[in-house]
Amino acid sequence: MDTEKIHILQEQVLNAALTCVKKGVIHGTSGNISMADEEKKYAVITPSNIPYEALKPEDLPVVRISDGDWVKGNYKPSSETPMHTAILRAKPKMFAVVHTHALYSTVMSLCVDEIPCVAAASSPYTPVKVAPFDLPSSDAIAEGAVKVMGKNCVVLLKNHGLIATGPSLDVAMMVAEYTEENTQTAYLAQLAGKMTAVPEESYKIMHDRAAIRLGLYEE
Repeated sequence: MDTEKIHILQEQVLNAALTCVKKGVIHGTSGNISMADEEKKYAVITPSNIPYEALKPEDLPVVRISDGDWVKGNYKPSSETPMHTAILRAKPKMFAVVHTHALYSTVMSLCVDEIPCVAAASSPYTPVKVAPFDLPSSDAIAEGAVKVMGKNCVVLLKNHGLIATGPSLDVAMMVAEYTEENTQTAYLAQLAGKMTAVPEESYKIMHDRAAIRLGLYEE
């Protein structure tokens, strides 16, 4: 383990967590963020039930991606570590994971099985499928998230929230934010009586172009 590189990851994850709190993407400690090292051996993840404002970078736990074991850091890793490490193992090109309990994503997870692209800005990340409910922190919810996410970079978790991934923390956070925005638009359009998706031909062009640019495209 390269201690210097791990410390840089700890700083990046803590800064991302504080940004998410400031933006309202994460409320309190209700959400978690992780980032893998270049070799995909270790990941830094936010700790369980500790306010992010009270943390120093070295406090953030480090886990082994292969089995989720806690190997470094002053506080216990997030209880959702199995879901983060499962995604990092399943997606070789993705290095960051953001999990939130976003309001509209949680509400719509109760109502539909899939959210189409209803806002152009969300085209790289849609359609977003909904994984069946499983107990938080369990291996089952981790397996379900990976399976239903498939080649996409985000999935809604029924009765729970969303989990997004990306090649960098900035992209993973963007995926989480735009997914919530698209889901809010879909919810309000459905409430108004007509949820209309972006036309398929235009959606495909926008999706492929943006997904490649953002490093989200999987062969």
